[in-house]
Amino acid sequence: MTWRRDLAESARSVDSTQRGGTPVMLPVTFRGLEVFVAVVESGGFGAAAATLGISQPSVSVHVRDLETKLGNRLFERRPGAAPQLTEAGHAYYAYALETLERATAVSSDIRKSKRKLRFAAQRFVADQLLAKPLSEFAARFPQIELIARSGTFEEVHASCRSGHADLGFMLSDGEVPGLATEPLGRYRLAIIASPNHPLARASDIPVQELANHAFVVAHSASYFGRTIAAMLAAAGLSRVEVALQAQDMNMVRGMVVAGVGIACSLRRAVQNDIAEGKLVELDVAMEPMHLWMHYFRSANTDLTEIRELVALIRQHEKQKV
Repeated sequence: MTWRRDLAESARSVDSTQRGGTPVMLPVTFRGLEVFVAVVESGGFGAAAATLGISQPSVSVHVRDLETKLGNRLFERRPGAAPQLTEAGHAYYAYALETLERATAVSSDIRKSKRKLRFAAQRFVADQLLAKPLSEFAARFPQIELIARSGTFEEVHASCRSGHADLGFMLSDGEVPGLATEPLGRYRLAIIASPNHPLARASDIPVQELANHAFVVAHSASYFGRTIAAMLAAAGLSRVEVALQAQDMNMVRGMVVAGVGIACSLRRAVQNDIAEGKLVELDVAMEPMHLWMHYFRSANTDLTEIRELVALIRQHEKQKV
């Protein structure tokens, strides 16, 4: 606004320098500056409180704190009238404007200079494993902008192959085909069912008995679906009766809770449901089955911070063991 620039310019001609012409730098917070400027520009303490979304007493506290540190009143206060800037207030307004504008410019420059880290992860990995490590990473490295994408194994794999992801996280029972990856963690599979399922209370269930009950499975054409089917076959269950196929494992979980059938799921993904009694883990006489989380790092990225993110994930997963 023109009036704002004019007021700032005129304020500089008022006694805005002290101690031999050097501007006095006051030990105040940026919030205090923001509150003071809001009072000036909104025309009152109540209006400033409404603008900032704080209480009027809080505005008064900020202004009194500024006046105490400055050693001068910033406003002339008269009952029933809008507060008016004193001579010191005019000078301080110019200082506050310049300080806030410089801070805004610096913040903008920092945002523009942020480097980007693009990563893709299978939904289970994104939902269950990455939230805390990513939060800690973002706090440690504010100069890095994280760009996340979650999806199926096929979608994550394609992002890594095409160069659209600097980092990728996928689940596999062995090496990830077509990509150079490294393992990060191992996750147990569980055969789950509704608490009302006929096998829910059975013990030491023969693997072959599962063939007599309907399954809810991942799409048979998907990598995850094929992987689970191959692992079940290796455990002695080469044929299952399929009641429903689903792409989203959340839907698989929901159908099992509803009693549509049993399923083979990552136990970590349903551990809360088991604890709450919504699902049960069947006691099947078979060796434990596991999937590995692997990570891929693009050779085209020079972000050294990737090592820090991988280390954070390893650290958090060790704490879960």
